[in-house]
Amino acid sequence: MSPKRVLLVEDETNIAFLLRESLADLGADCYVETASCGEEALRKIHTGTWDVLITDQRMAQVTGLQLIEALRERSATTPTILVTAYGSEEVRKSAQRLQVFRYLTKPFSLADFKRTVRDALTLPSAQEDSPKPPQALTLPMKVTLAGEGNVGKTALIRRLHTGKFEPTRVMSLGVDVHLCDLGHPPFVKRLLVWDVSGQEQCTFTHRAFFRGSKAVGLVYAADDRVSFERTPAWYDEIRQILPHVPIVLAANKSDQERRVSAAEGQQLASKWGVPFFETSCLTGQGVPEFFETLADQAAQSLAQQIPSQEKFDAGLSI
Repeated sequence: MSPKRVLLVEDETNIAFLLRESLADLGADCYVETASCGEEALRKIHTGTWDVLITDQRMAQVTGLQLIEALRERSATTPTILVTAYGSEEVRKSAQRLQVFRYLTKPFSLADFKRTVRDALTLPSAQEDSPKPPQALTLPMKVTLAGEGNVGKTALIRRLHTGKFEPTRVMSLGVDVHLCDLGHPPFVKRLLVWDVSGQEQCTFTHRAFFRGSKAVGLVYAADDRVSFERTPAWYDEIRQILPHVPIVLAANKSDQERRVSAAEGQQLASKWGVPFFETSCLTGQGVPEFFETLADQAAQSLAQQIPSQEKFDAGLSI
């Protein structure tokens, strides 16, 4: 009988070592493989079969819940264990929705951890799921949404994810990261969408947030003249950091009372030589097309930047 395969995802090296060592006495029937970040774990999930997934929730780019959601696309029954030091009701509900086997809050004893993993290994695993058609490996590509605060960048992502408009959202502080899949197997493009805050107190962090982007979506609001007039400054900043990365321009809130005409937006896009879309999170107009173009531009950028044998690793870089 082949050993059970456990994927342990932890971005703190010392903690990963301790957790892995605590599972050593489960014997040869348990094979533990580690991933030091969410991007590496995504690759392992898409290229292997796992009997148990153990993942920290709070990681730099891809969260534990996003990893579990990616796993659920391939296996509905693989037991998962979510570890966090920052528990919340929202995380608990998301874990319940994704049928997480155990939700462990730090600190916990290694004995409790080992017992939890042993219990998970006795449950039905991915190897017992019904066979599914093979899917092409989906490479995550980093793209960034930029623009002034309150132009609807987060609402655009939510509209893409849910098909619904959320009228009240808390303004992003710093950056939010979202995992988005576009298309259908085997032609799926996976995006890591960085939603960069437009608030002035966060501008000092922009260089770090833009670094590694394969494409940038620059968004202003059609009902906000100031956000449009600030767009050239955003364009210049992006070009200083990313001279050759493609940009896609979007006029969001196109359903609202206009302060910027469609012709003005198109004229600016033509001046820069970039694609232009008018979008509405309320009606959904232009939202899929905007993100599809952003994904296509990112894929082309990736293909031009690096040799083919290096594309996999570069696609995962942030």
